[in-house]
Amino acid sequence: MKTRSVDGFFFVILSLVAAIALWIVSMPFCKFVQRTTINRFHLQTRSFATWAIQQPIPSMYNLYNRFEIRPSPWKPEPNAIWASGTVNHFPLRMFTFGDNRKVYLRPDEAREIDIWSSYRGERLHTHWVATPAEEGGFDLTVKVIE
Repeated sequence: MKTRSVDGFFFVILSLVAAIALWIVSMPFCKFVQRTTINRFHLQTRSFATWAIQQPIPSMYNLYNRFEIRPSPWKPEPNAIWASGTVNHFPLRMFTFGDNRKVYLRPDEAREIDIWSSYRGERLHTHWVATPAEEGGFDLTVKVIE
């Protein structure tokens, strides 16, 4: 008679799936989960570990994310806002790894991006400034507004 061995890796995967499901199901009810998810989309998590542990959680389309991109320093004048709109998730990708990066970031001009996200009363507004760096690329500075 052949004995079956317990596959420990199966239980690791099952536990991960259960934890992700619990996170998603608790989001409408738990302020901590809501705030942590919004912070993830704004790259405002307190540590890399906190950000990394959330990566298996699907990027749900349940946050209301808005953005505005404009030249920096900003002067209120007609047509000063170059782009604005809503995105499903990760609104900062307009500056980081999105296809639009080449459109909005130019090596000789500074840019500003404002991001607003909200979910069931939880809100976050961050203001980013991308300044061309001497060695290439951009220096990003951030200010959390709310």
